Amino acid sequence: MMKVGLNSAMLTVTAFLASVALSMAVELKNPSFEEADTSADNTYGDRAQAWGRWGHWINRETEWKPVRTGTCIIGYHHWQISEKDNSGLYQDVEGVQANQKVTFSIYASKDEKANNEKVELRLEPLNGGDPLATQIYTMEEINTGWTQLSVTGTTKAKGVRVLVICYPKQSEGRDGALRFDDAEIVAK
Repeated sequence: MMKVGLNSAMLTVTAFLASVALSMAVELKNPSFEEADTSADNTYGDRAQAWGRWGHWINRETEWKPVRTGTCIIGYHHWQISEKDNSGLYQDVEGVQANQKVTFSIYASKDEKANNEKVELRLEPLNGGDPLATQIYTMEEINTGWTQLSVTGTTKAKGVRVLVICYPKQSEGRDGALRFDDAEIVAK
C-alpha cells in the first residue's frame, strides 16, 4: 500500500515540476527602466538601456511620481505631442523558442486628464514584422493607479519583439500623461 501512495505522490510532484518548467519567465532586459542608455547620442539620458523607441515624447523619467517599483519609469508626455503620429518603445527578446506561447505585460498609469486615443501592446517576430498578436486598451481601461496591461500570442520562429504603442488624441486639446513600469515576458 505504501509503495502505491509514494509512487502517486512522486507522479504528482513530477507533473508539478514539469508544469513550472514549461511556464517560465524569459529575460527581458531592464524591465523597470532603471538603467539609462549610456550611448554617446543619449545626451539627455532619457532613453532606457535595451529599449528602442520612436516618435515623440516617450522618455525614461527619473523624477516622475508615482513609480511602481524602483526610481524610474517611461513617461509619455501626451500634452507635448503636436503630431498625429504614434510613439512607442520596443525590445527584441531572443530567449523565446519557435511555436511558443508568450505573454508580454507592463503596468500603466494615467493622469486624470489623460485623453490619449489608446495604448496598444503588440508581439512581432524578432527584429519586427507582421504582428503576431495585439491588444488595444482605451483610456477608460487604464487607471490613475497602476493597471497591468498584457498581450498573448504564439511565436512562429525563435525570438519575439515586444512593443508598447501610444496613440495621441487625433484632434487638438491633448492633455495629461501616461506612465509605464515593470515589464515582463513569460513563455509557456
